[in-house]
Amino acid sequence: MNPSTAARALGIDFGTSNSTVGWWRPEVEPLIELEDGKITLPSVVFFNVEERRPVYGRQALGEYLEGYEGRLMRSLKSLLGSKLLKSETTVLGSALPFKDLLGLFIGQLKARGEAAAGQAFDAVVLGRPVFFVDDDPEADREAQDTLVQVANKLGFKEVSFQYEPIAAAFDYERCIQREELVLIVDIGGGTSDFSLVRLAP
Repeated sequence: MNPSTAARALGIDFGTSNSTVGWWRPEVEPLIELEDGKITLPSVVFFNVEERRPVYGRQALGEYLEGYEGRLMRSLKSLLGSKLLKSETTVLGSALPFKDLLGLFIGQLKARGEAAAGQAFDAVVLGRPVFFVDDDPEADREAQDTLVQVANKLGFKEVSFQYEPIAAAFDYERCIQREELVLIVDIGGGTSDFSLVRLAP
């Protein structure tokens, strides 16, 4: 993705446990506050039966723990590459395809990012693990294709991907003064990646 594209691209790290959103600006912290002044949003949706609406993140966990009737769904990223993704579940008395559930949460990340940035984005860079599914190239490809479909449906015309450990390496590389051989350890809620990368300023 070239610099002119980066200026109009939203970066989304859709995680199994938590998610973050960033927007590249020169000399400015890229991560956006998503909830209660925090840069992370727990990857959780709670469908509140009483108010017949979904809520997200810490608010979702709070309403669930307070005893509101409803359905709590978490670890949404684990759906990618699984057979469940082609099926549906029932929430608030209606059928909801699991792919649409992913769209609800990623759409919420997009909306919060755009609200914080004060602009709309038509391009996105999505983080992804090295493998969504181990030893199954077809399922891995389907997982990425699903994210492309979800992003397109949300209005992103250009969709790019960055391996999560490489994204971490790029971030660290900005700070170094000499060449280094670095072990990148990315331990997530669903996958873990270990990468040995040679970096230079």
